[in-house]
Amino acid sequence: MQVIQILVVYILHNLKTTQANCQARCEQTNGRTTDTGMTNRALVGHSFKNFTVNKPYDCLLLCFVEKCRCQAYQMMGEHNCELLDEDRVAAPDDFVEKQGYEYYDMSREYEKTERNNACANQPCSNKCCEDNPCSNGGTCTELCHHAKQKFNCTCAIQSYGKFCEKNIPQSCKQLQLEAKNSIQSDVYSLYDPTTKTLYQTFCDFTSETGFVWTLLESFSLANNNHFKAQPFYKDYPVNQNSFKWNKFRLSLPIMKSTLSHSTHFRATCNYTDGLLTTDYLRGKTTELNILLLNGRPCVTLEYINIRDHEGYNVSVWMIQEEKPQPSHIHTDSHLGGHFCPSRFKIAKNGSIGGEGEDNFGLYVTFNRKHRCSRRDSSTTQWWFGEQ
Repeated sequence: MQVIQILVVYILHNLKTTQANCQARCEQTNGRTTDTGMTNRALVGHSFKNFTVNKPYDCLLLCFVEKCRCQAYQMMGEHNCELLDEDRVAAPDDFVEKQGYEYYDMSREYEKTERNNACANQPCSNKCCEDNPCSNGGTCTELCHHAKQKFNCTCAIQSYGKFCEKNIPQSCKQLQLEAKNSIQSDVYSLYDPTTKTLYQTFCDFTSETGFVWTLLESFSLANNNHFKAQPFYKDYPVNQNSFKWNKFRLSLPIMKSTLSHSTHFRATCNYTDGLLTTDYLRGKTTELNILLLNGRPCVTLEYINIRDHEGYNVSVWMIQEEKPQPSHIHTDSHLGGHFCPSRFKIAKNGSIGGEGEDNFGLYVTFNRKHRCSRRDSSTTQWWFGEQ
């Protein structure tokens, strides 16, 4: 194969394609006149310009002229040229087998000259930020140290990516839709447009068919003192930028944003062991707004299970209040049947008496037979869900 070295001097003079650090260093690339592409391979999702050309060598020249962005190129058929903003090394997961394509790496480097240190203290000037390639309010900074990286984008808080071209999802549901349902339940970073805040939480896509759940709070019994006097209507963010199952809560403004597109709430125990419907409750946000509750109403829940006593569409005593002392939202399986007569009063069987048995929060009096309070390491979770 004949290898030729291209030094495009007219581009340097007319377009200032390769000037860097005022040193006027010439850029060069290695190209081949014969077929050296990778057959039936393509880099997907990184094409930013398309051309019709006579031969692959013309595509090489077009990539060279696109000095700021083009990192590689590929041909589809004999005449369709695609310029790429990444190469197969930078984006290996996007380099796939694709019939009819031919992929080419693009080599770029600055020619070494005796004047390399002539203007070392001068600001970089390669003009790659003139048209600001950074999207979504990103800030462009010119770089002149290497011909393959001529600018950097510093993204605004709500975006990410090499060109800040990707928006951080605003909800777990949006995450699911963008992933076309192919996504794992996990901790994700989300952006709340109301507060303009980036935060972390756990998104559950799989535990209940038809629901996407966003975690509001999770704490261990050992950390109950941090939560027992914190009703949901108080702003009490904990570790929302460094997620922890044993000590976590979203801020009240972010919970309000989540509630605005939610249909349900639920409480779970030890979710990391897998969702079990023993010691679990679920209700509709139209029946109870847990962010506003201040009192002791009887609320109809879709389902509740306490120590394997279960009820469907039953009236349950839900407690969250400021006086006589602030209390975290919870229910009381010992006294609840007295205040809210229903079939669910059978949960009193096996309950702790005295002041009553606190379930799913507060835990002033708790039962070691309840999964949320079985051990000091046992955890309680509260969620908002949407369908």
